[in-house]
Amino acid sequence: MVNFSSTGNSGPQGLFQFNPAVRRSAAMVVIWLVIVNGFALVAFNRLNLAPDSAFRWIARAGITPPAQSWEIVDIHNRWDSYWYLDIVKEGYYLRGEKGIANVVFFPLYPFLIRTVAPLAGGDPVLAGWMVSSVFLVLAAAVLVRLAQRFHPEIDPLMPVLFLLAYPTAFILNAVYSESLFLFLSLAAVYYAREEKFLTASLFVALASATRIAGLFLCVLLLVELIQSRGWKSLFSRRVWPLFIAPSGAFGFFCYHWAAFGDFFLYLKIQYNWGRDFEFAAADYMMRNSPYWINMVTDLLFMALVMVMGLLALKRLRISYGLYMLVSMGIALSTGTFLAVTRYSMMLFPIYLMAASVGSVLGRGAWMLTSVLLLAMNIIAFLNHYWVG
Repeated sequence: MVNFSSTGNSGPQGLFQFNPAVRRSAAMVVIWLVIVNGFALVAFNRLNLAPDSAFRWIARAGITPPAQSWEIVDIHNRWDSYWYLDIVKEGYYLRGEKGIANVVFFPLYPFLIRTVAPLAGGDPVLAGWMVSSVFLVLAAAVLVRLAQRFHPEIDPLMPVLFLLAYPTAFILNAVYSESLFLFLSLAAVYYAREEKFLTASLFVALASATRIAGLFLCVLLLVELIQSRGWKSLFSRRVWPLFIAPSGAFGFFCYHWAAFGDFFLYLKIQYNWGRDFEFAAADYMMRNSPYWINMVTDLLFMALVMVMGLLALKRLRISYGLYMLVSMGIALSTGTFLAVTRYSMMLFPIYLMAASVGSVLGRGAWMLTSVLLLAMNIIAFLNHYWVG
């Protein structure tokens, strides 16, 4: 029987120390990739599903399940993948004031796809899958090192298990930026806990060039700086590295200004994507069972993250809890609960909290529920059903 409880050396030798637990985490991710992609291919070619009826905009857009196929690379190209690949092929552009445009997708991930594409024979989908898979392995390794170094009471491999079982975890190996962002945010947290704020800020800058959520990591850095060096550090030279942290997003907005004449273009186009910072009661009226299930699932995960954020304030670290609460608070302020489950997947304290649950029954119930939802979401995602 394989023993997954080995912690290896939990000393401060560095983020990329390849001890036994780190190697096992890499092996776990590789095995997971084989299993979930094998399941995805079988399920995709076994089921004949009707178009998703949960949202009217899906029907209006004519989105239907793709033709069945055994092309393993293509199953990673769904939904937002189109926009990342569009940036790789065409660059950024606008379609008009009232249209949607690819300018709301941040540049680091498509840049990496374009860089890796020659190694993938020029296939951007394969390149995107490769990039996502590599950063998923790296994210798992950093999550292990974070647990070893700063949460020795937790079996360092357990957070990785909960990550891989998360209901939307298949997206971590799709042509999406989630795995890249998760790696960058974990690396930033690790170095912030090491009080290496310049390095941490550089990772946050890269994270903010990957997703707008990278800006929320600035809250975590600020709290860590105050906890380690006191309030007076905010008025000293020690605070200057933190000004680097939001530079990725700031640079992207400056590009919008230079290329399209509007520094606030991101916010304006987000409005066209349905994130208008307004709540409309009509959006939450029950239409049918698929819509109801989507809505209830999003609401449950929203409540779960908010509760765990509050618990993290006390049980893990103040900066972790505030990061979770700020991230979800701003996401919910956009006027929609859509994609809450997927957004919450990138909040790393969830996996530390899950791993710290003392009850075997509680951990088992969590894991079983997550795995069942993951299986359902894999089938839905591949067939162009909305997966939040």
